[in-house]
Amino acid sequence: MAGTVTCTLPARKRRHDSGVLSAPTVPPRRLPGVGDLLCLRSDLLNAIQYAALDGRELSYFSVGPKRMVFVNRSTAADIVLSDIHTFGKPDGENPLRLVLGDGLISNPFHDQWLRRRRALQPMYSRPSLAGMRQKMSEVIGEHLGRWEERERTELAVHEAMLSFALDIVARCMFSRSGDTVADVLTPGTISFLLDFVDRRLRGPLSLPVGVPSRRNRNFAATMRDLDGLVHRLIRERRGGGEQHGDLLDILLAARVGESAEPLTDTEVRDEVLTTFVAAYETTASALTWILYLLACYPDIQREVRDEVRAPAPAGAGDRQGSTLLERVINEGMRLFPPSPTIPRQVAENVRIGSSEIPGGAFVMLNVAAIHRDPAVWERPDEFLPERFLNGVPGKGTFLPFGAGAHMCIGKGFAMTEMRMLLSGVLDKFEISQRESAGPAPRALLTLRPRAGFGLTLTRM
Repeated sequence: MAGTVTCTLPARKRRHDSGVLSAPTVPPRRLPGVGDLLCLRSDLLNAIQYAALDGRELSYFSVGPKRMVFVNRSTAADIVLSDIHTFGKPDGENPLRLVLGDGLISNPFHDQWLRRRRALQPMYSRPSLAGMRQKMSEVIGEHLGRWEERERTELAVHEAMLSFALDIVARCMFSRSGDTVADVLTPGTISFLLDFVDRRLRGPLSLPVGVPSRRNRNFAATMRDLDGLVHRLIRERRGGGEQHGDLLDILLAARVGESAEPLTDTEVRDEVLTTFVAAYETTASALTWILYLLACYPDIQREVRDEVRAPAPAGAGDRQGSTLLERVINEGMRLFPPSPTIPRQVAENVRIGSSEIPGGAFVMLNVAAIHRDPAVWERPDEFLPERFLNGVPGKGTFLPFGAGAHMCIGKGFAMTEMRMLLSGVLDKFEISQRESAGPAPRALLTLRPRAGFGLTLTRM
């Protein structure tokens, strides 16, 4: 079929459970006055997957007077991603800015965003990533060493991956372990902030942040602590004069625009928190689901283990999908996208196909549905890493890091981190399921499993 990644796909029994990603149920009905608020807040993932079942390119949801348009198919997604001026990042109403300020993920001002992105490109250049590998290797060795202390480790997978990813980003950003910032920057802190943002994204009728509700007070206190920590670390680094070879050094050395102005402390703060959210939460989500899939398919697990233990052939890694491990990572992120939706806002009236989208409307790319678009993906609910043998398909079809001009600048960092950890785990452990039921996915900006989901690592 047109657009399908062409390769010989094997017949493989499906052993994993995708839950509402492949089998959504009828969501609550629209209610007068609040519209779809109940179904979006109770189970966003189920609501948007159910709406995509009939094959429509677009689905419409309303919350009070506000309208949200979800893009369910690859062709329409390409239209959105190809026109960053019409489909820009959400403006002042974007609750992500409450946490990230005007960092690269949330900055709605294109010219400012472009200058900043160019200035920060060295953070994720090949030489920078080569320098980060040693820091990543140290963190991976520490975590693997703790798991190796026992013959069998019952791993609370998502919690373990959150801890690991926090250590990675803390070491690479500040040359410190996660423990040194853990009194303020914890998995619980990030989860609370993401939940706060997510509720406001799904429910535009939320109370203004200035209203002293209990949640708003907790949010304000959390942000005070977080800002205090980051600004203290920035002041220490500016005053110390010592080079650490980490991401904070690169941020402080960055120069923006023709005038080559350094970033202000506030701008550095925004990019630090943006890096933490982007490099921490999404990577932990991706690793959680990939480990789950490897446990479900022991034959693929053995093949990847053999690959990571073998000497790398000359030129390996030069082409995307050139290794089985990378194909497994891609297929894991296709089935369980770390960010199941990507928000945009329409600058002016525009048409997508036969539909007119009014200026100011929120447009959400339904990545979870796009990644299972049957017009692109053969047998879309099956785990078939072989589908990436010839790379990834065309525009708008595979979006774990976004696409187009706004593609995630940290893609190389995340892929390096995932390859290194998974190689280490597979070299030392056999991964197996602890229970027959698969983890139920739920959307909280990132795709998380239900609480308490675990796997078993058996030392080899």
